[in-house]
Formats: sequence, structure tokens, C-alpha cells
Amino acid sequence: MKYRDRESRAEVETNGRPFTSEGNDAAGHELAVLVCRELHRAGIPAYVVRPEATTRPGARVEVDDSQDDHAGGLYIRWSAPDLAEAAFKAVTERLDPVAPEWKHHAEVILLMQTALIGILRLAGFSAVPAEEVDDIAKGDVYVHAGTPSTS
Repeated sequence: MKYRDRESRAEVETNGRPFTSEGNDAAGHELAVLVCRELHRAGIPAYVVRPEATTRPGARVEVDDSQDDHAGGLYIRWSAPDLAEAAFKAVTERLDPVAPEWKHHAEVILLMQTALIGILRLAGFSAVPAEEVDDIAKGDVYVHAGTPSTS
């Protein structure tokens, strides 16, 4: 979470919660551009998540603005809005927690996680399943900060 104004930043720093430095923020956004460019080269739609952006199909790239061991990295989540809507409707309207639509959506997310990791590793990025970094990010991809080792 970013706190741009001085009052919020001071309060967060006083309470021991870290604040993302401008350098980490810039490095994360530069990495996001490189990742999106590489995914586009592979034919994968990709975009950096922005507050005004609506969800659209493709790889949603979000800068990790935390201040832990992985600061400056990225989370990438496959977005399939039509599948997600069908899955959500199946679960909520039919009250079916094991609906085939839900399983289909979950399996597509995991297949795309594997594909995204493979594509990014081939390009030299350090990409791992996000659950290795954040146990609630199942299905996401985490790209560690830094530039790719090869082009």
C-alpha cells in the first residue's frame, strides 16, 4: 500500500509498517513494463493494473509495493472475466460449490500460471508460483525484482 502524503506516511512509519521508497516503486514499474513487453512478444495480452483500469482478459501485472524481501517485484494474475463470471454465477445462483464452471475457471488459472512462468523464465526473468511468496496468492505468478538475465 502506498502512502504519498506526508501525514499518512509518518503515521505508518511510526507504527512500524514500512513505506515503499520511490526507488522501489519506480523499479517495480520498470519491471512491469519489461514483463508486459515480453508477454506481448509471446502473443499474450498483458497490462499493468491501474486504479482506473477495468478488468479485461489477459495477464494482469501488479507492482508489489510491500517492503519485504521481495519489494519491487510483481504479481501476475490471469484474467478471464467471462469464465470468472460464469463460475461465480454457478456457485452463487445454483449454490453449487463444486460447479463444473468453477472447476474449469480454476484449472484455466493454474494452466496459465504454468505457461506464464515458462514464458517469463525463457526470457530470463525470475518467475515462481506466487504461493511460494504469499500463501494466499494461489494461481498467481511472482516475478522477483531485477532485470532479466538474458534478452
